[in-house]
Amino acid sequence: MAQEKKWQERYFGKTLLDCKTLTKTKKPQTLLTVDVLQKAEIVGVHFTYGNEEDDDFIKKLEDFYELINGSEISGNSVKKFEVVQVVLGTSTKFEDAECGIEEYYTTSYQQSIHRDSLLNLPWFAIPYNDRELELRLKSKYIVESGESTLLLLDKDGGTICAVAKERLLEDPAGAFFPWRSRPVEQILKDVVLQPGGLYMKEHQTSLDVVTYADIPAGIKGFYFSKKCVSVSLTFS
Repeated sequence: MAQEKKWQERYFGKTLLDCKTLTKTKKPQTLLTVDVLQKAEIVGVHFTYGNEEDDDFIKKLEDFYELINGSEISGNSVKKFEVVQVVLGTSTKFEDAECGIEEYYTTSYQQSIHRDSLLNLPWFAIPYNDRELELRLKSKYIVESGESTLLLLDKDGGTICAVAKERLLEDPAGAFFPWRSRPVEQILKDVVLQPGGLYMKEHQTSLDVVTYADIPAGIKGFYFSKKCVSVSLTFS
C-alpha cells in the first residue's frame, strides 16, 4: 500500500527550487519539499506575477523574513518562518499598441522572466516546469489575477491568515505575527448595533443602546448586502 504523501508535498509538489542557488547561467539546486517545510513553524505562500513584480513589497518581505528568523535563517533547526514563492506565469502575449502588433513571448523568454523574478531571494519557489501545480494553488487560494498575494499556513497546512501582505504592511515589526484571526465575539463585543424594525418588539429589553454582547446566546447569522441593489432588496 502506497504511503500517503505529507501535506507539504501534496500542496507544493515533490521538490522546491532553492532561490539562493539561482543564477543566470547555472542550474539551481532543488530540495525535497517535505525536508524544507517540515522545519518551519509558519509557511508563507507568496503569489507573484513574473513581469509585474511588486519590488517594494518583496524588499519588505525579505526584511521581515530575516527579522523573524534571526540567526536561524541559515541553520538546520526549526525555522519560524519559511516562504514558498509561486510565480504565476507571465502573459504569453505582447501587444504594441503604437504599431498595432501582437506577438507571443517564447517559452525561453517566459523562463527567463520566472528566473529573474527569483534571483537573490532567500527562500524557495515552485519550479518553472510545474505550471499545472501553480494554477491549482491559485485556484485553491482564490488568488486575484495580477495581484501579488501572501498567505500564511500553520504546521498542519491550515490557513492562518489569507491577507498576510496587508498585515505585514500594517505591522512590519511583526508584533502580532502570524496575525491569526480573532473570534468574532471578541471583535464585535462592544460594537453598538442598530436594531431592525421588529427587534425591540420581539425582544424584551430596557436597553436604549444594543451592543453585540447584548444579543442572546445562540446561532447568529451575518447578512451582507449592498444599498440600491435590486437583488439584495428582493432577497431582504
